[in-house]
Amino acid sequence: MSLRISFHLGDEDLRHFEAVTQQAQASIRQRHADDIVATAREVLESAERAQLAGFVKERFLRLRAMLEMVTDGGWPLGTEDRQRVLNALACFGAAPATHASADFLDHAIMVELVSRDLEHDLEAHRDFCAARASQPKRQRPGVEQEAQREQWLEQRREALQQRMHARRKRSLEQAGSSVRRLFSLFGL
Repeated sequence: MSLRISFHLGDEDLRHFEAVTQQAQASIRQRHADDIVATAREVLESAERAQLAGFVKERFLRLRAMLEMVTDGGWPLGTEDRQRVLNALACFGAAPATHASADFLDHAIMVELVSRDLEHDLEAHRDFCAARASQPKRQRPGVEQEAQREQWLEQRREALQQRMHARRKRSLEQAGSSVRRLFSLFGL
């Protein structure tokens, strides 16, 4: 038997997450991108070691996807796109100190919020990874074959990133003021 539970984030809740985000945004200015990624990875690894409910673990899979996206050498992000992902990852400034379920729940809610804002980015990267996997490298590729594969992947990446930008723009245009507030809240 499964049970669906939903909850409403009120103004006080949003202020809490806004404060967390503002602290993260302030600290990002003094931190190198590699440090932001490493810290978010520590949060993910702490969550993976913890005994967490399935719905919390599911959110951390999205954090893993964000980390994979920003570190994937085959998916180079433009400066603005990379900064969006780093802004999201900066929200995970430290692994929960107590490893209490409530700490991980806060992080899971933050993952939910930022992954919604990065929905089109995550989807495009997922589609790129599937395309890349469908075109495996040959055991002994000829130079020409490998060059064709790389050219195909580059074209696929460019098309997916263009789609990502168009969908993000359309979503922002259609969004109500509360959603726009979240986008600005996270610097995305």
